[in-house]
Amino acid sequence: MYPRHVETETNASPVRRRRGQELEEALLEAAWVQLQREGYTAFTIDAVARTVGTSRAVIYRRWPGRAALVLATVRAHAGTVVGNAPDTGSLEADVLALLNDLADRIQQIGIDVATGLFGELDEIPHEAKAVVPTAFRQVIDQAVSRGEIGAAPVPDAVLAMPGVLIRYAMLAERAAPSDQALDDIAHQLFLPLVRYHASL
Repeated sequence: MYPRHVETETNASPVRRRRGQELEEALLEAAWVQLQREGYTAFTIDAVARTVGTSRAVIYRRWPGRAALVLATVRAHAGTVVGNAPDTGSLEADVLALLNDLADRIQQIGIDVATGLFGELDEIPHEAKAVVPTAFRQVIDQAVSRGEIGAAPVPDAVLAMPGVLIRYAMLAERAAPSDQALDDIAHQLFLPLVRYHASL
């Protein structure tokens, strides 16, 4: 007669395979754990696939490469600023709140992950690069609706500038921008340019 534990193992049900949304959530969670434990440089799609018990092909069907997977992972854990633009009743306060929100999100995902991701911008879908300019466009549209500024269009280059300056500060200092740096971006550069172009 076979020992009981052998019989139990023989009759055990096969492990249920995860699919669809459940599989995607498992992949994003495994990716997040690996990013926090090993950092961006050591992050690999192979390791994520092994953790979840799936193949590289399954991951590549959802995300075209490492940067796209990391971006999806970051969004799953830190959210996005698009559609969540602050509305304090003041353009100045909105801009500062949005800048601080971006800095807080960098701290949340970690400097290593943020700088690594920004170092592979060529691998990130174009629509993802428009997230920050779109959020600042929402803030400006709110100010136009309140009558704070004129309705003339603000150039895309101006909308992209805060994100570019934050990215430069991170890469140069290996740290999220300080409160003073964010204040300088708002008051010395972004707001004057917005008010100038909006009044043309």
